Amino acid sequence: MGSVTPSSVSRENLGSVNLLICPFANTVDDGDTWASGLTTVRGYWANGTEDPTTQAHVGVDVSESSGTFTFYIGEDNKAFTLYVLCTE
Repeated sequence: MGSVTPSSVSRENLGSVNLLICPFANTVDDGDTWASGLTTVRGYWANGTEDPTTQAHVGVDVSESSGTFTFYIGEDNKAFTLYVLCTE
């Protein structure tokens, strides 16, 4: 388990919430975390971004507690994009 950061964070306004788009490079392992510093997370999800013919076709599960996201994946070195709805 290690600490990871997205390669960038894009923010899109969706009215009363913001959508953060956070791509993670293919260096994330099962149990890695990202301490985002966000305090008003309303929802989140992740989508894998790798070609399933070159990597095992596994999904990305994610949990959040106090702005820290923990990633649960079935392979090492997984690339994915995390989407976060928040009000900040």
